[in-house]
Amino acid sequence: MLHSPLKTALAYECFQDQASSTLALPSDHKLKTKGTGKQRVQEQVMMTVKRQKQKSSVSSSVGHSNRGSMYDGLADGYGYGTSRGSYYTKTQTGNSNWGYPLYNGTLKRDVESRRYHKATLNRQSIYSSCSTQQGTSRTSKKMPARALSCPSSNKPDVVYAQPMMSCKQDGVYGQAQSSSKICGDEIDAGTMTIQKAIQLLCSSDDKYQAMGAYYLQHTCFQDESAKQEVYRLGGIAKLVELLRSQNQNVQRAAAGALRNLVFKNPTNKIETRRQNGIRECVSLLRRTGNTEIQKQLTGLLWNLSSTDELKEELIQEALPVLTDCVIIPFSGWSDGSCNRTREIIDPEVFFNATGCLRNLSSADMGRQTMRNYPGLIDSVMTYAQNCVASSRPDDKSVENCICILHNLSYRLDAEVPNRYTQLNHMARSVYMDKTLTGCFNSRSGKMENDEYGVPLPEEDFKPKGPSWLYHSDAIRTYLSLMDQSKKDATLEACAGALQNLTASRGLMSNAMSQLIGLKEKGLPRIARLLQSNSSEVVRSGASLLSNMSRHPVLHKTMAHQVLPDVSRLLSFQSGNTSSYGEIMTSACYTLRNLIMSNPHLGKSYLSSNLLNNVVSLCRNGSCPKAAEAARLLLTDLWSNRELQSVLKQQGFDKNMMGSLAGTTFRTLSSRF
Repeated sequence: MLHSPLKTALAYECFQDQASSTLALPSDHKLKTKGTGKQRVQEQVMMTVKRQKQKSSVSSSVGHSNRGSMYDGLADGYGYGTSRGSYYTKTQTGNSNWGYPLYNGTLKRDVESRRYHKATLNRQSIYSSCSTQQGTSRTSKKMPARALSCPSSNKPDVVYAQPMMSCKQDGVYGQAQSSSKICGDEIDAGTMTIQKAIQLLCSSDDKYQAMGAYYLQHTCFQDESAKQEVYRLGGIAKLVELLRSQNQNVQRAAAGALRNLVFKNPTNKIETRRQNGIRECVSLLRRTGNTEIQKQLTGLLWNLSSTDELKEELIQEALPVLTDCVIIPFSGWSDGSCNRTREIIDPEVFFNATGCLRNLSSADMGRQTMRNYPGLIDSVMTYAQNCVASSRPDDKSVENCICILHNLSYRLDAEVPNRYTQLNHMARSVYMDKTLTGCFNSRSGKMENDEYGVPLPEEDFKPKGPSWLYHSDAIRTYLSLMDQSKKDATLEACAGALQNLTASRGLMSNAMSQLIGLKEKGLPRIARLLQSNSSEVVRSGASLLSNMSRHPVLHKTMAHQVLPDVSRLLSFQSGNTSSYGEIMTSACYTLRNLIMSNPHLGKSYLSSNLLNNVVSLCRNGSCPKAAEAARLLLTDLWSNRELQSVLKQQGFDKNMMGSLAGTTFRTLSSRF
């Protein structure tokens, strides 16, 4: 997955019993073996290969599937969090920017795709298990959260041992006479081991190459330690080599084995790259027309993309193929100038491809390259809009698409020249001129939030590329998904994209906030996020409202539409989530801006529960940002005579406020 770093970045299948439910090839009565999970794997692999042998003449000429695939085994819940790339400053910078960081945006966390092969007599299907679990799918324990937008400069170097190469071409089991015996039908499934499977990869017989690869694929799904054993015996190099096979069954088996080998295994990912696996994977994806092979290859790329060290090469090698051969054809977007035939792409291939690009968009280089890649943003946006229009807000690929757009919106006004860039420069020039002549005082932050007589640009009638990211049609898409989607991850991504558009202190933030809150009337939909059971959704919604509350033009509308929800959040939010500190910080900022703009309206929301929670925050040493925000909130409330009377009714006095607010309070309260 690998959203912050990018946060800003899956689905997983929950298997209750690995030994009996991970593989469902034939029914149990058709199996000779009723024993351990390992024995089941061995016999099922043998039966898979026998069936593939019967169909080999057909499979060699298979093109794209003519049917849509089932979304087997996918859960709705993805696990990732939000991390912030900046901190809240203590300095007051004027009424509109009180206590805010220079930038309050997010990125999505990286995710991975976990697969295994499920074969039946009549069809092939792939179970998807993009897991947040550590290791295999035996538990539902979440992986630790980490920030991912750019590699950490103080990250310790990882030393990877050279794997031992254990087999030579055609040297199966080391004996020429044994080779023919092993390549016969007498192979005993009960004696299959990882070492023997790797030796089979070296066979000159396609059937046994596939047999070895399928065994490794299944075994690495069940047993985490098998991944290290395959690496030690040099199996990764042989599997990469098999991607060049002319046999589609071998290609599919090798890609599937590599996909499971690299799942949450950085050592195997680096080794796959070292063995030229990325280039071979992309090359095969470019030329294959087999849907099942495409599923495995795109899943492999998705898993590789969650490792920072590989992102640069994946952006160079995989981005063009994924975009041109999968994203654009499947999305339904066309610029009208492309004459090439739109091939049929399976939905699962599109899902995997968008998952890979979701991770790549977390890297600084990836964001810039993806924004500029022809047709990419247009296609992703078109797909999301088509799903909204057809009432499919929880289509599984929508989340990946919105996460891509969320990441590509990160620091947009700073990284991408747009219509607001020149206007910001003009506004600063006007402000500086007037400041120097004494017409304005020099309160920091005043320019970014006051409205100047600078005309905002008209929107493109037909947006293209990066201009999509701040277009009103995109805003409407995010707000519509907030209305329709039941997936927390999609809701968080929509709020995160809007948060990024309102995160800076320039005219874009002002314009986007007005567009969201006034023109598109999105405030009630954002406020509903604060009632979510997901702390990540609440955090994104609270951060977005905090950004928007910096703009005085919105204060009146926001006070009526969101103050009840924000005050309720501050009154009853529990401190048992990892997001608690950030939620409370944003809520304090929003409440302060809205109440101070309309004290008469705001004082009715200063309940005893709210004030007691704010006092508790002031004393909360584990949430320093929230504690500072709470102290500044109380200080400003006490500085207003109308609000001070409410605080006194709740039992506050000057001594209590002094102990809570410290020097900041004593400085401001000296006026009374």
